[in-house]
Amino acid sequence: MVLALAIALAVVGALFIAVGSALQERVVVHTRLSGGQIRFLLRLLSESRWLWGGVLAGIGVVLHVIALSHGPVSIIQPVGTAGLLFAVVTKALLDRRPVTTRELVGSGAIIAGLAGLLSALPHAPKDYRLPDGTALLLGLAALAATGFVVLVSWWVTTGSAKAVALALAAGGAFGVGSALIGLIGHRTVQDPTAVLDWPTLVVVPILVLGGLSQQHAYRMRRFALVFALLEVSDPVTASAVGVLVLGEPMPDTVAKAAQMGVAAFVIVLGVVVLAHSYTALTSAEKDAP
Repeated sequence: MVLALAIALAVVGALFIAVGSALQERVVVHTRLSGGQIRFLLRLLSESRWLWGGVLAGIGVVLHVIALSHGPVSIIQPVGTAGLLFAVVTKALLDRRPVTTRELVGSGAIIAGLAGLLSALPHAPKDYRLPDGTALLLGLAALAATGFVVLVSWWVTTGSAKAVALALAAGGAFGVGSALIGLIGHRTVQDPTAVLDWPTLVVVPILVLGGLSQQHAYRMRRFALVFALLEVSDPVTASAVGVLVLGEPMPDTVAKAAQMGVAAFVIVLGVVVLAHSYTALTSAEKDAP
């Protein structure tokens, strides 16, 4: 009964995240970029629909966290990947068009691949006894990598390539941010004043830069592709941090390693199909009378 409730919460949470993200994307694509990043962000904050999208996505995240606290990660995380299908359908409804076959095939491949990848990744409890120097280096590396990708993206003219770069940068930033938030939470349990310590000062700019990358990725009008890459890069980055920094174990069998390889290949195929789906949609819009 508890597991069924956790799965239901994960599904509803995925729906909220998908709908909220789609609402935000709809605002972002119609927001002019002028006057720098701060003005762009303030303009988004003044849009009620964008704020409501953020509220819905936030509720979805909370529901997902509650689901994880009542069910095994190996089940709840793959269930959450259903959010991609919700996102594709929501986007089509908002655009008042049918969902294309390529969108369904690409999304289905990514969901299957991501579920396979997440079930193969280690799910051992994290040890947040991380040395300050390592945590600081991790945060600064995430800031530098995300900032570099954002800067390079300005010189990339292909919409799909820019969307991919920005989405991966955002997902990577969120993945590192979640690891550092876990560190902050662990320290805060022991000492409530630890929330004001230096890791918070590092996490905030990482999440802000990741959020800006996400919103700029939405501007490329490839919502499902961006959402899919966020769904992939966030947990993969968090797991990589767990393995490389927190000492979590790698998959310990050949079967699991092979499963990760096959899952990654299926995800790449799905991303390619989704990218081509936007080329087909753009061509159809140009040919329309």
